[in-house]
Amino acid sequence: MKNLTIVSFLLVLLCSGSNVFSQSPRQIIDSLKSRVEEKLPPDQLANMYGELGWQYAAINLDSAIFFGKMAVEKAEEAGEPKILAQAYSDLGSGILQKGNLDESKVLYLRSLQIREQIQDSLGMAKSYNALGFIHQRKYETDSAIGYFLKALPIFQKEKAELNAAAVLNNLGVIYQNLPDYQKAKQAYEEAIAIRERLEDFRSVIGSYNNLGTVYKYLGDFDQAETYFRKAIAKSVELEDPMNQAISYRIYAMFLLEKGDLDNLEDIARKGLVVARQVNTQYEVAALETALGSALNAKGKFREAKPLLIAAAKNFQEQGSEEDVLFPYFELISVYASLGQADSSRFYSNLYQQTLRTKVEKESKEIVAELETKYQTELKDLQIAEQQLQIKNQNLMIFGSLGLALILAVVGYLLYSQQKLKNRQLQQEGELKAALAQLETQNKLQEQRMLISRDLHDNIGAQLTFIISAIENLKYFEPIKEQLTSRYDSIANFTKQTITELRDTIWAMNSGQVTWDSLILRIQDYLQKARESKSSIQFDCLIEENIDRESKMNSSDSIQILRIVQEAVQNAVKYSDASRVEIKFHATKKDFVGVIHDNGKGFDQGTILLGNGLYNMQKRAEELGGKVEIKSGLGQGTSVKLSWPSK
Repeated sequence: MKNLTIVSFLLVLLCSGSNVFSQSPRQIIDSLKSRVEEKLPPDQLANMYGELGWQYAAINLDSAIFFGKMAVEKAEEAGEPKILAQAYSDLGSGILQKGNLDESKVLYLRSLQIREQIQDSLGMAKSYNALGFIHQRKYETDSAIGYFLKALPIFQKEKAELNAAAVLNNLGVIYQNLPDYQKAKQAYEEAIAIRERLEDFRSVIGSYNNLGTVYKYLGDFDQAETYFRKAIAKSVELEDPMNQAISYRIYAMFLLEKGDLDNLEDIARKGLVVARQVNTQYEVAALETALGSALNAKGKFREAKPLLIAAAKNFQEQGSEEDVLFPYFELISVYASLGQADSSRFYSNLYQQTLRTKVEKESKEIVAELETKYQTELKDLQIAEQQLQIKNQNLMIFGSLGLALILAVVGYLLYSQQKLKNRQLQQEGELKAALAQLETQNKLQEQRMLISRDLHDNIGAQLTFIISAIENLKYFEPIKEQLTSRYDSIANFTKQTITELRDTIWAMNSGQVTWDSLILRIQDYLQKARESKSSIQFDCLIEENIDRESKMNSSDSIQILRIVQEAVQNAVKYSDASRVEIKFHATKKDFVGVIHDNGKGFDQGTILLGNGLYNMQKRAEELGGKVEIKSGLGQGTSVKLSWPSK
C-alpha cells in the first residue's frame, strides 16, 4: 500500500492564510453562508467563497471544489490580481486533495505567475510550498526540495511561523523517503512544537501521523501507536472528518502490519464511516482493503468478500495498478476458503495478469528507449561517414601543397578512419549487449527502477542542495566580489543539469505520454524562462482539434520538448522580444507546432545558422518531420515544427 504519510489537507491551511483555529469547520461554514447571501462587492465575495472552499475541504471535497470555482469567478469579476491569485490557490488545494495532481499544479502555477508579477513575496512562498508538495507526491524529489528551499527563507524572513512549520513538515517527509529517519524525526518535532505553541491544532494532526510513521520505521511501535491515537483524538475533538479519515487509514495500515486484527477491525469500520461521508475515494478503498484483510484472517470470509471487491473496483477507477494488487491477493484466499475454486482461480489469474501487464508496460518502455538510442547512434555514424568522404575529396584538391602536408593529412585520415571503425565496433557491441538484456526483462526492470530512484532521490536532491549552498556562499565576505560570477556559472550549470535530468527521467518513466502531460512539461520550462527573463511574456496554447488525452511515444515527446526548449532559448538570448508564443494544432496529416517571438528578427540571407538549427532539424528527422525558420528585420522570428500525426 502506498506510504502517503503527508496529509494533503494541511496544504490548504498553508495556502489559505486563515488563522481561525478555535471554531469548528461547520460553525465557520454556517457563518459564511449567511454572509454570502448579502449583496456584497465581488472582491469580498471572492474571499468568502475561497474561505468556504477551504473549510469544506475538511468535510466534503466536492463542495470545496464548487466554492473554489465560485471564488475564481468572483475574483475575475473583481479584477484584483492578489485576490485572483488566492482564488486559484484555494481551488488548487481542493482539486489536489481530490487526487488530481496535474490539474492542481496548473492552478498553482497560475497563482505563482500573478504573485510574481505583483511582487507578493509571502504569496510566492505559499505557491512554492504548494508546488513542492505536488512534486513530492509525484516522487520528484529534486524539484520538491528546490521549491521548499525557495519557500522556507521567505517564511522565516516574514516571521510566518506556521508556514515555516508546514515546510519543515514536508522536508521531514523527504528525509523519511531518502531514508534518513533521524532527520525526519527532528523536522517533524520542530513542526509540532511550532504548531502546538501557536494552537494550530488542525495542522498538527498531520505531523502526529508523520512522526508516528517514523517511529514505526525505527521499530518503536509503542511510540508510533501513541502518535497515531493522538492524531485520531485531535481530529475527532476538532470535528474534522477529512483528517479523521486519513488518520484512521494510517492507523489501520499500521495495525495490519502489526497483526492486531481485533483493533484493526474496529478502527477500519470507524474510518470507513467517516471516509464515505467526506467522499475521499483513496481512503475508502484503503480502509475497505484493511477491513477485508482483517475479516479474512479471522475466518469471516463472506463479510470480507464484498469489501475487497469494492476496494479493487475503487482502486481500478483511480488507475492505481499497484494498490489494486492487495485486494486481488486477499480475494484469492477468500474464494478458496469459501470453496469457490473458479472465482479463486479468476482472481489469481487477474492478480498475475495485472502484475504482468505492469512489468510488460515498463519493459516496453525500456525496449523503445534502447531502440531509439540505437537508431540515433546509427544516424550519427552515417553522418560521420558522409563528412569523412567530403574531407577526402577536399584533401585531393590541396595535394599540390607539398609532400609534408600530404603526409600530415594522410596521417589524420588514417587516425579518423580508425577512430570511426572503433566507434562502429563499440556501437555494434552495445547493440548486442542491449539485445541480450532484452532476454532478461525482469532483471532489467529492477535495475531501471533503482536507477530512476537514485536519479530522483540522490543525484537530483544533491544537485539542488549544491545550488542552495553555492548561492549562500555568494554572500560571504571577503570573497564575494571575486567569486560571485564563478558561483553563478556553477549554479546555473547545475540547475540546467537538474532540468535535463528531470526531463530525461520523465520521458524514461512515461512510455506513452499524453498531450496534456507534454504541455505541462513545456509550461514548467516556460516558468523557469519567466524567472530568468521577467520582461518577456510566455504563452503556450493547444488548439481544440488536438485531443489532449491522446498519447505519443515518450521518445517523440522528448524530441518535441527539446526543439521547443531550443527555440525558446534562442528567442530569450537573441531576439529582444517582449512576447514568446507557442501554439500547437493539427492538420489532416500532421501535427504542427509554432514558436513565435515579436523580437527584432534577422536577415535570413546574411545570417549563418549554427548548431542550434542543426540540432532541431536532426530531432525533427527523428519524428519524421521537419523544422522551418522564417524571420525578417523588425518582423520577429517563427520556428515551425511539423511531423506526421500517424
